[in-house]
Amino acid sequence: MKFADLLMQNAAQRGLKYVFGLPGSGFPMDAMEAGRKAGVKFVHVSHESSAAIIAAYYGSGLGTAGLAIGVKGVGAGNMVGGIANVFFERMPVVCVFESGSTESNVDLVQVADHGAMFGSITKSYNVLERSTANDTLRDSIALATDGRNGPIVLDFPSNFDDGDCGELPVQSPRYVEGSPNSDSLERAQALIDKSNRPLVVVGADVATTGASEDLMTFVEAIGGTVVSNMDARGVFPESHPRCAGVMVGNYIPNTLEGELDDLCDLVVLVGADSLMTHVPWGFNMPAIELVSRPEYRTTVLEPEVRVDGSLSKSLKALDGSKCKGVSIEEIDAAKQNVLKYFERPSEATFAIQDIVASCRAALPKEGVVVSETGAFVRMLEHLWEFDRYGDFLGTSGGRTMGLMIPAALGAKMAAPDLPMIGIGADGSTLMRLGELEVFARMNVAMPLVIVNDRALGTMKSRQVSRGMPEFGLDLSPVDFASVARASGINGVVANTPEEFELALADAMAADIATLIDARIDQQPYWDNFALSIGAIPE
Repeated sequence: MKFADLLMQNAAQRGLKYVFGLPGSGFPMDAMEAGRKAGVKFVHVSHESSAAIIAAYYGSGLGTAGLAIGVKGVGAGNMVGGIANVFFERMPVVCVFESGSTESNVDLVQVADHGAMFGSITKSYNVLERSTANDTLRDSIALATDGRNGPIVLDFPSNFDDGDCGELPVQSPRYVEGSPNSDSLERAQALIDKSNRPLVVVGADVATTGASEDLMTFVEAIGGTVVSNMDARGVFPESHPRCAGVMVGNYIPNTLEGELDDLCDLVVLVGADSLMTHVPWGFNMPAIELVSRPEYRTTVLEPEVRVDGSLSKSLKALDGSKCKGVSIEEIDAAKQNVLKYFERPSEATFAIQDIVASCRAALPKEGVVVSETGAFVRMLEHLWEFDRYGDFLGTSGGRTMGLMIPAALGAKMAAPDLPMIGIGADGSTLMRLGELEVFARMNVAMPLVIVNDRALGTMKSRQVSRGMPEFGLDLSPVDFASVARASGINGVVANTPEEFELALADAMAADIATLIDARIDQQPYWDNFALSIGAIPE
């Protein structure tokens, strides 16, 4: 069969009902038609960068790689931003572009070096050839979902010899974890035996390799204090008394990391991703890293011990009986010392804490939160506990602006019956307004909460924290609710906690998406963000 048929029949076989992108007259249109025949609908979006994000979160929700399609040159360039976003968010997608020849000395419209564009933000980039197209497609899908997920780019050359590309590819074999080195385990054990107050940093690899139960046993045996990487929320239940919170890498006083640096004397990182921290490692204590694959970088530049191989086997091999451990009371005290900076500002009429409290109350236990970066993200990390991996789809290493709307589209289209709430920011929403029409066209129903402080609030707060005058970061007032209604979905303005609670209840029950324009008090919001990152005024 021709490659377009191979691509779309394979998509259908993997459970994809939708692919995303913007059409072109060459291969993308052939793929659209092949998808129609295979029962896979092409969903056109407002911007190609959104297509990559929607497809990635849609695929992830189905346990496979999503599929996005674009045109050569300009279209591929437009999708670069979305591919970069999902690269930093560790999400699985295969993006296929038609491509023109870059060998000519003549400048041609829509011809660009795709390999140069995508080389640093993909797990793999390949130019398709008919003789190997079947194998390339098979391996690309496997690689996108292998280990730490990520984007793959395939180029379909304009001069592709589109004859028989073979039958549907057979799934590639899964990666087989190696056994940990006994010498490394012995050195790790010696450090644990000397420790009295261990800290355990949990990464998403624990969940994806099936080591969650072994982690729980290990933590309880050594009496550890637990923090989760930003991509690993719920891997270790956050309501567990040994969980201190979410690690973002502040390493300064008045933050969780600052408290734990004083409390603990050894850190054990389990399946931690080095991408999931803002700054280089800053804890002043010895470190052990348990790493599932030898090619993964460590979070700590020079850990005392690195153990490569099966996380489950490593955790089972380590004994915590000689470790005194940290008491539950000490962990709670460390948490409370930080949580005081997240209290609701008493002078505010409508605060971000009101939004978090209402959303927590409204979302069923099995529900999912989809989010992005913004001054509110620290509130989600400290005031909302998640006990299951996958219940929080928030930006992690990327701290991505403009993520929530396309991510929510993809996630909800993959699981239309699963309750979800999207929480985003006004500046990010301005990047994705065109995709509100896709919610209407595809009948995707969920609340989209927009925290509207009429500014780029995170950076505005940081200006003040750094002693700079406020400059250049305010936004013109935008009536997001009216934009939503004009796009075919519900739009509601909330100016008080009571109005927000009523709007959210209606949105949870609505059969179309509802954008809630939540107009919170500005100054308390900005001041509260400064407190949340340890910027305490003298």
